[in-house]
Amino acid sequence: MFDQIRWLKYFLPIPVSSPIYLLFFVTSKCTGRCRHCFYWRSLNQKEDALKLEEIEALSRKTGRLLQLTVTGGEPLLREDLAEIFQIFYRYNQPFNFGLATNGYFPDRLEKIMNRVLSATIRSNFTVGLPVEGPAELNDSIREVKGAFERTYQSLKILKGLKAHFPRLTILVDITASHFNQDHLLETYRMVRDDWKPDLINLIITRGEPKEAEAKQMAPEKIRALLGLMETDIRSGKIPGYGFSPRVLQAKDLLLRRIALEIFEGKKRRLKCQAGRLIGVIFPEGQVYPCELWSEPIGNLRDFDYDLKKIWRSEKAKQVRGEIVDRDCRCYHQCFLSPSLFFDPGYFWKMFQEMI
Repeated sequence: MFDQIRWLKYFLPIPVSSPIYLLFFVTSKCTGRCRHCFYWRSLNQKEDALKLEEIEALSRKTGRLLQLTVTGGEPLLREDLAEIFQIFYRYNQPFNFGLATNGYFPDRLEKIMNRVLSATIRSNFTVGLPVEGPAELNDSIREVKGAFERTYQSLKILKGLKAHFPRLTILVDITASHFNQDHLLETYRMVRDDWKPDLINLIITRGEPKEAEAKQMAPEKIRALLGLMETDIRSGKIPGYGFSPRVLQAKDLLLRRIALEIFEGKKRRLKCQAGRLIGVIFPEGQVYPCELWSEPIGNLRDFDYDLKKIWRSEKAKQVRGEIVDRDCRCYHQCFLSPSLFFDPGYFWKMFQEMI
């Protein structure tokens, strides 16, 4: 109970010394070539990624984390991935870990997750896998032959692990794009009925994708799927998170509707927490308020790996002011989610969704 109470202060409009919701791009190396990817310009470039001892220095100087999401690129391409999770667990004890993987390495995933889940016994853990459509369509969008089957094998491995580690939540993300908009309902039903994960999420293509056409979608096709998803959640067909499921399902119902409204160009009153509660670290130590911001706040290597120093810097204060002045309205769910959750203005709406 105390562990949950500690986060209540972040609902107040007070300065914070460091982010509590952190996205860490541990590598830009990737096996995928997704046509809707917003990070495509940075993929598979020569990089000098933070080494394990640098990551430990960062972790030692960072406070408790509500959420740490490890992403890329493909995180499983790092041989020291298990050690990275163990370091953050030792010094930061996140309430929930997240791993975003394309599922291309099922055997490696099993080995790493066995180690990590055994070593992070007080944290929840969510692993997200992507599916963009039935096998042929999925592999066409991801431009990797056999990607669908490998991802399915990864899901089966995660289900086996969940039998021993109930703190594990298995998530499947469907990214809506121009290329699969006519197959969204079919894809969702396949995942729901055949794959049976704990959670299914719909993401709308964001940023500047590799193929600009990816963002050309008919909102009504997205809305149709959201309607079916909401019906399934209310009827109990989708189990949900292994922790606080009713609260988090209610929050997700709202954020997907808000994301679609923003995609359609509508305005919503929602204060973005990027640069305050949310931060992003890229492979070479660059710190950003969000994935889509144009320039870094600073680099960990220039600040003795002290994220708090960067967060308290004049540059960070300037960026936070710019985010407020710009009234940023992106629909990236990794930022909408904590922004919505920590906005008291949405308490009543979330409560209504729980009834």
